[in-house]
Amino acid sequence: MANPTIYLKGLDQLERNMNKILKDVNSERTKILLEQARLVRDRIREKAPQGETGNLKAAAYAAALPEKVDSPARAFAGIRPRKASHGHLVEFGHGGPNPAPPHPFVRPAWDELKEDVKRNIAADLKKIIEGAV
Repeated sequence: MANPTIYLKGLDQLERNMNKILKDVNSERTKILLEQARLVRDRIREKAPQGETGNLKAAAYAAALPEKVDSPARAFAGIRPRKASHGHLVEFGHGGPNPAPPHPFVRPAWDELKEDVKRNIAADLKKIIEGAV
């Protein structure tokens, strides 16, 4: 019995499409994540207690770490410690001579948005991939 022969056509085009997808995703990945981190930052600001100075709301920020070819894109949202070093004490509460109960605002902001963030990232990546082919 003879071995069947399989012919593959279009491998060059497939390779070009895959390289374009990789290039496009790599060029947009940090931008996509930073956009979502800003969404979380805005929700943190909404949920943060006003306080006497408003520093806690003003300290909410989003940032992206510098890109490296061999590492994943990274972006985050949180409270800038230099502007509001007490953010963790508000979030988790504290003991001491004047104890205060927790007033969570960072974690609830993330919990409210995490499914939307995942969907938004997936939709943005899907657009890039569809546009590349």
